[in-house]
Amino acid sequence: MSDQPNVPLQQSPQFARALQAYGSVVEGTDPVILKRRFGRLGSIAFASRATPESIAETAVRLLNGETPCPRAYRDAGFRQIITPSHIAEWDLTRPDLRAALHPKWRNQLIKGEKQNVRVCAKVWDGSPHELFIQAARLGRQRGFSSYPFNLLAAFAQRNAGDAVIFAAFSQQTLIGACLILRHGTTATYQTAWASETGKALQAPRLLLWRAASDMADLGHGTLDLGCIETDRSAGLARFKLGTGAQVRQLGGTWVRFRPGAKKRLG
Repeated sequence: MSDQPNVPLQQSPQFARALQAYGSVVEGTDPVILKRRFGRLGSIAFASRATPESIAETAVRLLNGETPCPRAYRDAGFRQIITPSHIAEWDLTRPDLRAALHPKWRNQLIKGEKQNVRVCAKVWDGSPHELFIQAARLGRQRGFSSYPFNLLAAFAQRNAGDAVIFAAFSQQTLIGACLILRHGTTATYQTAWASETGKALQAPRLLLWRAASDMADLGHGTLDLGCIETDRSAGLARFKLGTGAQVRQLGGTWVRFRPGAKKRLG
């Protein structure tokens, strides 16, 4: 297990390597700064999940903040343009993860464990997998997007052992899968899918439980379950929070209109 500190995926050296291999222009690694085009703003320096302290003396103009500290962002010369989102973080250091599950979530997990479902874990090398075909189809149906396959594949290829696919099978049929990305003491629940049969057999819970258990065994202290959207995806939010994960508010989206407007944090 690496002694790399607890950092979000977007600010990890693993993600910076993936971005570079994907062909993106990365200007820094602490923080990870990406050059992107944003409509009329043109090509600007962008940082995702960065703290105000890390970007105060940089050329970052667009920021998705990691922490809810608006005064610090304003002192660094930023103006807020989008309110904060929320994520679910599962503490894997608890001595008894199963006991912390919501009773209904735990009962559904037990129900799934009684089914003839086989869950396998395999380090992903970036090659094509049914998970990403099905996840892309689901995203188109529901109107949401994730990281492109080629970027995730670059993560797997440039960070050997840090991308793991958990797959669930009923007999020989794939009924669900999820991708976990490892970075420092944190792991991220990145992409997931289950067929209708998989849902009926509780594959999503079996997969997430196996992934959390394996990540805890590997020394990860936190499993980042991603955004919680109770309006658009109430069912998914309940699924994530049923693990006992805690909701944490991020810092919102901020823009610095004049590069020279930043002030030193003191």
